[in-house]
Amino acid sequence: GPKLPKRIKPMSKKQLSAAQGLEAACILFQINSKTADIINMASGAQMPEEYLSGPGAEMFCAEWRAFVHAVVTAAVMQHAPNTVFLAYLRQTGNLLAVASGQFDSTDEKAVNAALNAFVDGPFAQYMPLLAQEQQAQCPDLFCQRLAVQAANLRGQASPPDDHSKARLAAIMAMVISAVWDKLEQYEIQPD
Repeated sequence: GPKLPKRIKPMSKKQLSAAQGLEAACILFQINSKTADIINMASGAQMPEEYLSGPGAEMFCAEWRAFVHAVVTAAVMQHAPNTVFLAYLRQTGNLLAVASGQFDSTDEKAVNAALNAFVDGPFAQYMPLLAQEQQAQCPDLFCQRLAVQAANLRGQASPPDDHSKARLAAIMAMVISAVWDKLEQYEIQPD
Protein backbone atom coordinates (compact mmCIF):
# COMPACT_ATOMS: atom_id res chain seq x y z
CA GLY A 1 0.00 0.00 0.00
CA PRO A 2 1.04 3.68 -0.22
CA LYS A 3 3.52 4.76 2.41
CA LEU A 4 2.12 7.22 4.91
CA PRO A 5 4.22 10.33 5.37
CA LYS A 6 6.19 10.33 8.58
CA ARG A 7 4.62 12.41 11.28
CA ILE A 8 6.38 15.70 11.58
CA LYS A 9 7.84 16.11 15.03
CA PRO A 10 7.37 19.49 16.67
CA MET A 11 10.53 21.49 16.30
CA SER A 12 12.72 20.75 19.25
CA LYS A 13 14.34 23.73 20.84
CA LYS A 14 18.03 24.19 20.43
CA GLN A 15 19.82 23.74 23.76
CA LEU A 16 22.18 26.49 24.79
CA SER A 17 24.43 26.72 27.82
CA ALA A 18 24.01 29.74 30.10
CA ALA A 19 27.08 31.35 28.49
CA GLN A 20 25.69 30.81 24.98
CA GLY A 21 22.32 32.14 26.10
CA LEU A 22 23.99 35.27 27.41
CA GLU A 23 25.91 35.65 24.16
CA ALA A 24 22.71 35.25 22.12
CA ALA A 25 21.03 38.00 24.17
CA CYS A 26 24.02 40.34 23.73
CA ILE A 27 24.03 39.74 19.97
CA LEU A 28 20.31 40.51 19.77
CA PHE A 29 21.00 43.84 21.47
CA GLN A 30 23.96 44.61 19.21
CA ILE A 31 22.26 43.91 15.89
CA ASN A 32 19.38 46.21 16.84
CA SER A 33 21.42 49.11 18.17
CA LYS A 34 24.03 50.14 15.59
CA THR A 35 24.10 53.93 15.17
CA ALA A 36 23.94 53.94 11.35
CA ASP A 37 21.01 51.51 11.35
CA ILE A 38 19.10 53.54 13.94
CA ILE A 39 19.55 56.77 11.95
CA ASN A 40 18.43 55.01 8.74
CA MET A 41 15.41 53.67 10.57
CA ALA A 42 14.56 57.14 11.96
CA SER A 43 14.91 58.59 8.50
CA GLY A 44 12.74 55.84 6.99
CA ALA A 45 10.11 56.48 9.66
CA GLN A 46 10.23 60.15 8.59
CA MET A 47 11.17 61.42 12.02
CA PRO A 48 11.71 65.19 12.26
CA GLU A 49 15.06 66.33 10.80
CA GLU A 50 16.41 67.34 14.20
CA TYR A 51 16.68 63.65 15.19
CA LEU A 52 18.73 62.65 12.16
CA SER A 53 22.03 64.41 12.92
CA GLY A 54 24.04 66.06 15.68
CA PRO A 55 22.90 66.03 19.31
CA GLY A 56 19.33 65.18 18.30
CA ALA A 57 20.50 61.99 16.60
CA GLU A 58 22.62 61.04 19.61
CA MET A 59 19.56 61.50 21.78
CA PHE A 60 17.39 59.45 19.42
CA CYS A 61 19.97 56.63 19.33
CA ALA A 62 20.32 56.60 23.11
CA GLU A 63 16.54 56.41 23.53
CA TRP A 64 16.30 53.63 20.92
CA ARG A 65 19.02 51.61 22.69
CA ALA A 66 17.14 51.92 25.98
CA PHE A 67 14.05 50.52 24.26
CA VAL A 68 16.01 47.65 22.63
CA HIS A 69 17.80 46.82 25.89
CA ALA A 70 14.44 46.63 27.67
CA VAL A 71 13.03 44.40 24.89
CA VAL A 72 15.94 41.97 25.16
CA THR A 73 15.87 42.06 28.97
CA ALA A 74 12.13 41.29 29.08
CA ALA A 75 12.59 38.42 26.61
CA VAL A 76 15.52 37.00 28.59
CA MET A 77 13.42 37.26 31.75
CA GLN A 78 10.75 35.16 30.04
CA HIS A 79 12.88 32.62 28.18
CA ALA A 80 16.05 32.14 30.21
CA PRO A 81 17.04 31.14 33.74
CA ASN A 82 17.58 33.85 36.35
CA THR A 83 21.36 33.45 36.24
CA VAL A 84 21.35 34.40 32.54
CA PHE A 85 18.96 37.30 33.16
CA LEU A 86 21.27 38.72 35.85
CA ALA A 87 24.36 38.13 33.72
CA TYR A 88 22.71 40.02 30.85
CA LEU A 89 21.89 42.99 33.11
CA ARG A 90 25.52 43.04 34.27
CA GLN A 91 26.55 43.50 30.62
CA THR A 92 24.58 46.76 30.30
CA GLY A 93 27.63 49.02 30.56
CA ASN A 94 29.68 46.99 28.07
CA LEU A 95 26.83 46.78 25.58
CA LEU A 96 26.28 50.54 25.68
CA ALA A 97 29.99 51.26 25.46
CA VAL A 98 30.31 49.16 22.32
CA ALA A 99 27.12 50.53 20.75
CA SER A 100 27.62 54.22 21.46
CA GLY A 101 31.23 54.73 22.49
CA GLN A 102 29.71 56.92 25.21
CA PHE A 103 30.62 54.82 28.22
CA ASP A 104 34.14 54.14 27.01
CA SER A 105 35.84 56.40 29.47
CA THR A 106 38.55 55.64 31.99
CA ASP A 107 36.70 57.93 34.39
CA GLU A 108 34.84 55.27 36.35
CA LYS A 109 32.68 57.79 38.22
CA ALA A 110 31.45 59.33 34.97
CA VAL A 111 30.75 55.91 33.50
CA ASN A 112 28.78 54.81 36.57
CA ALA A 113 26.81 58.06 36.63
CA ALA A 114 25.91 57.68 32.95
CA LEU A 115 24.99 54.05 33.46
CA ASN A 116 22.78 54.81 36.47
CA ALA A 117 21.07 57.61 34.54
CA PHE A 118 20.35 55.14 31.74
CA VAL A 119 19.07 52.37 33.99
CA ASP A 120 16.98 54.65 36.26
CA GLY A 121 15.80 56.80 33.36
CA PRO A 122 14.66 55.40 30.02
CA PHE A 123 15.32 51.72 30.78
CA ALA A 124 13.17 51.82 33.93
CA GLN A 125 10.29 53.29 31.94
CA TYR A 126 10.23 50.76 29.07
CA MET A 127 10.83 47.73 31.26
CA PRO A 128 7.42 47.54 33.02
CA LEU A 129 5.56 48.07 29.73
CA LEU A 130 7.40 45.14 28.16
CA ALA A 131 7.23 42.91 31.24
CA GLN A 132 3.46 43.47 31.49
CA GLU A 133 2.82 42.99 27.77
CA GLN A 134 1.86 46.62 27.29
CA GLN A 135 4.40 47.05 24.50
CA ALA A 136 1.83 48.92 22.40
CA GLN A 137 2.47 51.88 24.73
CA CYS A 138 6.20 51.97 23.92
CA PRO A 139 5.95 54.28 20.86
CA ASP A 140 3.98 56.89 22.84
CA LEU A 141 6.48 56.79 25.67
CA PHE A 142 9.36 56.98 23.17
CA CYS A 143 7.95 60.05 21.41
CA GLN A 144 7.05 61.81 24.68
CA ARG A 145 10.52 61.25 26.09
CA LEU A 146 12.13 62.46 22.85
CA ALA A 147 10.06 65.64 22.83
CA VAL A 148 10.94 66.42 26.46
CA GLN A 149 14.67 65.85 25.85
CA ALA A 150 14.64 67.86 22.62
CA ALA A 151 12.94 70.73 24.42
CA ASN A 152 15.61 70.63 27.13
CA LEU A 153 18.29 70.68 24.45
CA ARG A 154 16.84 73.43 22.26
CA GLY A 155 14.08 75.11 24.19
CA GLN A 156 11.56 73.70 21.69
CA ALA A 157 10.84 70.42 19.98
CA SER A 158 9.13 69.13 16.91
CA PRO A 159 7.39 66.00 18.13
CA PRO A 160 7.01 63.24 15.53
CA ASP A 161 3.65 63.53 13.72
CA ASP A 162 1.09 60.69 13.73
CA HIS A 163 2.43 59.31 10.46
CA SER A 164 6.01 59.08 11.78
CA LYS A 165 4.75 57.69 15.06
CA ALA A 166 2.78 54.96 13.26
CA ARG A 167 5.89 53.98 11.30
CA LEU A 168 7.97 53.98 14.47
CA ALA A 169 5.33 51.82 16.20
CA ALA A 170 5.48 49.27 13.36
CA ILE A 171 9.28 49.09 13.57
CA MET A 172 9.17 48.73 17.36
CA ALA A 173 6.63 45.91 17.06
CA MET A 174 8.90 44.14 14.54
CA VAL A 175 11.92 44.41 16.83
CA ILE A 176 9.94 43.06 19.78
CA SER A 177 8.63 40.05 17.88
CA ALA A 178 12.01 39.32 16.25
CA VAL A 179 13.79 39.29 19.63
CA TRP A 180 11.09 37.21 21.35
CA ASP A 181 10.83 34.74 18.44
CA LYS A 182 14.59 34.24 18.43
CA LEU A 183 14.90 33.57 22.15
CA GLU A 184 11.86 31.30 22.02
CA GLN A 185 13.79 28.94 19.73
CA TYR A 186 16.32 28.17 22.45
CA GLU A 187 16.22 26.27 25.63
CA ILE A 188 18.79 28.05 27.76
CA GLN A 189 20.25 25.95 30.57
CA PRO A 190 20.97 27.31 34.02
CA ASP A 191 24.65 27.34 34.98
